[in-house]
Amino acid sequence: MERKRNAQENFALTAIAIYIFAAILLISFFGSCSSNVPKGRLPEPVIEDHPELVDMYWKAWSLVHQTRKRGNNTNQFPRNYLNIDNSSVISQWSTLSAALFTVYGYHVYPVMESLDLFYDKQRSDGFISRVYITNSGSPLHLPTRQEPMINPPLFSWVELKYFYLSADTTRLHKVFPVLEKYFLWLDSNCRAKNNIGGLYYSTPIGSGMMNLPRGDVEFGGWTDLSAQMAMFARHLAEIAKILNFDTKAVYYQKKYLNISNAVQSNLWDPDSAFYYDISREGKSVKLQTIAGFWPLIAKIPDERNAVGLIRHLKDSSDFRLPHMFPSVSIKESEYNSKGFYWRGGVWGITNYMIVRGLMEYGKYSFANRVAWNHITNMSKVYTDFAPDTMGNILLPGKTIWKLYAPEGPEPGTRWDADNLCEPDFIAFSGHGPISMLIENILGFQVDAPADQLTWTITRRDKHGIKRLTFGDNVVSIWADGRIEPQSLFTVHGETDSDVTVNFVLEADTISVKFEPGPIEVTFIPDNFILKDRFLP
Repeated sequence: MERKRNAQENFALTAIAIYIFAAILLISFFGSCSSNVPKGRLPEPVIEDHPELVDMYWKAWSLVHQTRKRGNNTNQFPRNYLNIDNSSVISQWSTLSAALFTVYGYHVYPVMESLDLFYDKQRSDGFISRVYITNSGSPLHLPTRQEPMINPPLFSWVELKYFYLSADTTRLHKVFPVLEKYFLWLDSNCRAKNNIGGLYYSTPIGSGMMNLPRGDVEFGGWTDLSAQMAMFARHLAEIAKILNFDTKAVYYQKKYLNISNAVQSNLWDPDSAFYYDISREGKSVKLQTIAGFWPLIAKIPDERNAVGLIRHLKDSSDFRLPHMFPSVSIKESEYNSKGFYWRGGVWGITNYMIVRGLMEYGKYSFANRVAWNHITNMSKVYTDFAPDTMGNILLPGKTIWKLYAPEGPEPGTRWDADNLCEPDFIAFSGHGPISMLIENILGFQVDAPADQLTWTITRRDKHGIKRLTFGDNVVSIWADGRIEPQSLFTVHGETDSDVTVNFVLEADTISVKFEPGPIEVTFIPDNFILKDRFLP
């Protein structure tokens, strides 16, 4: 009888254990498939005077949240990845564009796994297709001399941004050979015809800017791809240096200088201070488009030429329109005030490229003004623009659009020039609500390998960020509001690890190392007592 009772108890305990295990699995599964953004695990911006920007920030993450996918045995994709297009194919252009802002949630979303999807499909000769079919995992098309089937090669940009957020040297070791092979394939297969000027060519679709006016530059020297290849080489040199591959660092630095010199000597026009594509015969095609600014982020122009190029961005009769920056100068006959995709539309990916390019030349103030212009124009559309329908499609209320019009707070028109572009489309628009908000509006730059956070404080309202994750650090930090720039103010927060915060206050930089626990430091301006506490 005792033996029977023990057996029954063991059976009951086993059943309970199975039930608990099954419950854990269900909770885990449905938790991972939840439709709610896990706000408590993502960075949370603090900007007291502009709650609408915080609202749009979370809208951006909600759109990202909807793009989570799972690979399978047929397509051989990673177990978890993001298909930011939410379609039957996955493309390099949109995946890499989105990774430049989704990387702030790398510990929550499979951002880098989405890049691994492309790496895993790399051919033995180094080729990576620009588009793969999600059902089969096969490339949509194979490359030809006429159409190399590429997109802007921005893998290294994303990998370095991720490294400075994660300090993951192991990943750099893993991906460096993949990046090298891809660079070599591009270097061998996308050279301009007859190797004209040591430059590179693409195609309208391959450039990611399908209807950008370019003139007759087929197989000629394309400014955007040539500058992107220079940047690719520069990034490979930086990665090689991080990994202590000294010989390779020297090699890729030399490649960077060679490509940069080719861009500068063949595409720069000193009279107009602009970069133009050239035809395969070497003739300059003088159309001023957004492609001409890629050399900035590649650090190709010297300081003097950079100032001349930047002048176009500050000219209201050129690129500085109410919503900066149109993809085509207002001076060009092909410019379209409603957007018409790349005939005048304002795109987050190219605005982010310009902002980062300005920062490469120390033009932080102007970069921040550009970011503010972009994000507030997006916010006006997000808050106020709410058409009921687009054709027979019911439009959402507050949403983020694929592109924007340059002359007023409204969405841009799509490739047919008449109808509005896609709503609820984040791939090319999340840079403003997420990256520019964190980096330019709030002023944060991270360096996880050094356990450092640099905070440029320019705002006077209560502002900062909570749960900013970089490396093994999770930091929350915010500043009290103040009445005047020279007012006393206190910074509060907390960190779960040792971290150094570099506070940039106008011309001064003050570095403070914090141990795990609360953060609190008060800044007293030099003239605070004289100005604010003078007693008659």
